[in-house]
Amino acid sequence: MMTRLLRLLARWPTERMLRIACVLGLFALALMVTGVLLGTPLPVVGAMSVAQGFGVLACLLFGLSIAADVASRRP
Repeated sequence: MMTRLLRLLARWPTERMLRIACVLGLFALALMVTGVLLGTPLPVVGAMSVAQGFGVLACLLFGLSIAADVASRRP
Protein backbone atom coordinates (compact mmCIF):
# COMPACT_ATOMS: atom_id res chain seq x y z
CA MET A 1 0.00 0.00 0.00
CA MET A 2 2.73 2.44 0.96
CA THR A 3 4.81 1.65 -2.12
CA ARG A 4 1.79 2.34 -4.36
CA LEU A 5 1.35 5.70 -2.68
CA LEU A 6 5.03 6.52 -3.07
CA ARG A 7 4.94 5.59 -6.77
CA LEU A 8 1.84 7.73 -7.27
CA LEU A 9 3.43 10.68 -5.48
CA ALA A 10 6.63 10.31 -7.52
CA ARG A 11 4.61 11.08 -10.67
CA TRP A 12 2.88 14.12 -9.10
CA PRO A 13 3.57 17.33 -11.11
CA THR A 14 5.23 19.17 -8.22
CA GLU A 15 6.05 22.51 -9.82
CA ARG A 16 2.63 22.91 -11.42
CA MET A 17 0.77 22.06 -8.22
CA LEU A 18 2.91 24.50 -6.23
CA ARG A 19 2.00 27.25 -8.67
CA ILE A 20 -1.69 26.39 -8.36
CA ALA A 21 -1.39 26.37 -4.56
CA CYS A 22 0.23 29.81 -4.59
CA VAL A 23 -2.44 31.26 -6.87
CA LEU A 24 -5.22 29.78 -4.74
CA GLY A 25 -3.61 31.17 -1.59
CA LEU A 26 -3.33 34.65 -3.10
CA PHE A 27 -6.92 34.48 -4.35
CA ALA A 28 -8.10 33.49 -0.87
CA LEU A 29 -6.18 36.40 0.62
CA ALA A 30 -7.72 38.82 -1.88
CA LEU A 31 -11.21 37.55 -0.99
CA MET A 32 -10.54 38.09 2.71
CA VAL A 33 -9.26 41.62 2.13
CA THR A 34 -12.30 42.41 -0.01
CA GLY A 35 -14.63 41.19 2.72
CA VAL A 36 -12.86 43.29 5.34
CA LEU A 37 -12.79 46.42 3.18
CA LEU A 38 -16.51 46.18 2.33
CA GLY A 39 -17.30 45.74 5.99
CA THR A 40 -20.96 44.73 5.69
CA PRO A 41 -21.88 41.42 7.33
CA LEU A 42 -22.94 39.34 4.32
CA PRO A 43 -19.85 39.96 2.15
CA VAL A 44 -17.60 39.39 5.17
CA VAL A 45 -19.18 36.03 6.03
CA GLY A 46 -19.28 34.95 2.38
CA ALA A 47 -15.72 36.02 1.64
CA MET A 48 -14.35 34.35 4.75
CA SER A 49 -16.16 31.07 4.04
CA VAL A 50 -15.14 30.88 0.40
CA ALA A 51 -11.61 32.08 1.17
CA GLN A 52 -11.24 29.41 3.85
CA GLY A 53 -12.16 26.75 1.30
CA PHE A 54 -9.58 28.05 -1.18
CA GLY A 55 -6.98 28.30 1.58
CA VAL A 56 -7.53 24.72 2.71
CA LEU A 57 -7.28 23.49 -0.88
CA ALA A 58 -4.05 25.45 -1.35
CA CYS A 59 -2.62 23.96 1.84
CA LEU A 60 -3.51 20.42 0.75
CA LEU A 61 -1.91 20.92 -2.67
CA PHE A 62 1.20 22.33 -1.02
CA GLY A 63 1.45 19.41 1.39
CA LEU A 64 0.98 16.85 -1.38
CA SER A 65 3.61 18.57 -3.49
CA ILE A 66 6.13 18.45 -0.64
CA ALA A 67 5.34 14.77 -0.06
CA ALA A 68 5.71 14.11 -3.80
CA ASP A 69 9.09 15.84 -3.87
CA VAL A 70 10.30 13.75 -0.93
CA ALA A 71 8.92 10.55 -2.51
CA SER A 72 10.67 11.23 -5.82
CA ARG A 73 14.05 11.67 -4.09
CA ARG A 74 13.84 8.42 -2.13
CA PRO A 75 15.97 5.61 -3.56
